[in-house]
Amino acid sequence: MSNRLKQFLFGIWGLLLIPLFMPILERGLKAANVFSDLGGVVTTVFGNAAVTTVSDNLVALGQQRWFKFAMVFLTGMLVGIALEWLNRKSAEKRASELRSLGAKFRSVSDSIKIRNASSEWPDNVRDLKPAILSAFTSARKFGLWVPNEHVYQLPDATFLCEYFRSVGKLLEEGQFDKANSEALSWKPFLDNVTLS
Repeated sequence: MSNRLKQFLFGIWGLLLIPLFMPILERGLKAANVFSDLGGVVTTVFGNAAVTTVSDNLVALGQQRWFKFAMVFLTGMLVGIALEWLNRKSAEKRASELRSLGAKFRSVSDSIKIRNASSEWPDNVRDLKPAILSAFTSARKFGLWVPNEHVYQLPDATFLCEYFRSVGKLLEEGQFDKANSEALSWKPFLDNVTLS
């Protein structure tokens, strides 16, 4: 929905609120003696009879059945528009966070790959463990399966490196469902290796 149409609908809705709040406003003005003060600005500009007539007509309009229906209908439309906008913003934020997580996965994969050349696994990635745990924690927030501590008992870092690379690539591309399936596809391999 275009911004101009949204602004137009909110403007109409704002105008429709005037007759609903007019009885409250009228009581407040009468309590403040605005209508009876002959030297008052309202009386000087509009005249007491004109203000009273407009006020009475707005109050009568606010009590019409069709007016109340229009008000409820328009309020419902505006609430729907607001919810749709919030949902879209939330989805955009989630997609951005998932792409960021994918970049983090790929970065960790590259760092592990560089260290994988040495034969000192898992000691050669001690300084990367906070980054690995942070990536796992972030992935869990989105419901992705992540390896447990048994991954450090594997003979080398190939499993972890490939897990991060493949899942990270899909996350960066915005393919969350495929990334979730890819992550789950690594679970049986880790389970089989740790059982033997």
